[in-house]
This record gives sequence, C-alpha cells and structure tokens, in this order.
Amino acid sequence: MLDAARHLRHVYQRAFCVLLFLVLTTGSAKQDLIDKVVATVDRQIIMLSDVRAVTELGVLVMGSNEGSETQVISRLVNRVLILVEVDRFLVSEPLQPEIQRRIDELKEHHSTVKSFETAWKSVGMTEERLYRLIRNDLRIDSYLRQRFTSTAEPTNAELLQYHKENQVLYVHNGSRLPFNDARELVRDDLLEERRQVIIQNWIARLHESVEIVYVP
Repeated sequence: MLDAARHLRHVYQRAFCVLLFLVLTTGSAKQDLIDKVVATVDRQIIMLSDVRAVTELGVLVMGSNEGSETQVISRLVNRVLILVEVDRFLVSEPLQPEIQRRIDELKEHHSTVKSFETAWKSVGMTEERLYRLIRNDLRIDSYLRQRFTSTAEPTNAELLQYHKENQVLYVHNGSRLPFNDARELVRDDLLEERRQVIIQNWIARLHESVEIVYVP
C-alpha cells in the first residue's frame, strides 16, 4: 500500500512538472529564453533560470558555482532541502546592508551596473527574485554556522599530517611555510574540512526524507 502511494505521488509530481512546463512555454516560442522545470523537491520547484543564475551570476553560498548543469541542479536541490530546515528554526533575518553588500560583490564582476542588470535579466532573473535568492543564501550561511560549529579538536599529529599532505596551500612570498608558521591556518582548514563532511552527511539524510524528481 505504501509503495503504491509513493508511486502515485511520483506520477502526480511528474505530471505536474509537465503541465507547468507547458504553461511556462506556451506562447513563448519567440522569446530568447524559455524557462522550464528541471527538478522538484517535494512540491518545491527548481527552474532552469535558477541554474543559469548560479552558473552565470555566481549567486550561491552552498558549494561551487561551477560544474555541469546536473551538478548545479544537485546543489540547488541541497539548497531547497536546507531552506526547509532553516524555516523550521528561528534564524535571524539578514540585515539590509548585508544583502546589499552581497549584491555589490556580484556587481564587481561586471564593468558597469547596466551590464550587471543585463546579465541577471538575461537569465530570467527579476530584481525581486535576485533579492530573495541572496537573502536566503545569507540565512543558509547563518544557519550552518550556528548549527555546525563544533568539531573534534585535531591533535598535533593530525595537524602535522594535514600540513604535509597540503603544503602547496601554505605559501608566503613564493616560499612554503613551515608547520610552526602555518599551524593556525592548518588548524582552521582541517576543522572546516571536517565541518563540511558533517554537513554533507546531514544533507544526505535530508535526501532520504523527501521525494526528489529530476525532469530531463
């Protein structure tokens, strides 16, 4: 009975995606950009314009903005899953100056304000959606920092091993830093690496709790 219900839910979701795609594209054949659904997470939708915003504008906190379309969609799925958790807890709203600072950072990748506006409009982004996207990215960043702060303090032997394996990361004026000079940097990097492993394991568990449909 449960398997049948899940199958029926899956069928309904795919039918909904197809219907929404038809609604979005009807009458828009003459437009340069046709948006479409690329995935659904439970009942939340990820659009092609979201993928293009990530790859072309770099508006994403979670993970790299580079990679194939499939990889970017996967990171956007993770983002939706995390936002569900963010909304369940009392995460403070980012201040307007924080949001504006992030927008200004994006603008720095363009020669003029006009070219920046042209860029986000070209990927189907509106000013309101861009603002909301950045706001939610800041909320995610704040939530992850609050929830995943403490990891096991590495031993000196672990720090030495990490430094040995990653010496190329610790360079100053063209010379590799000895361990004693790089120790605090090594500690911070190792703690962050461990933190990311914990976060990725947590995200993997979130995947098990919802229905995710990828639309080709």
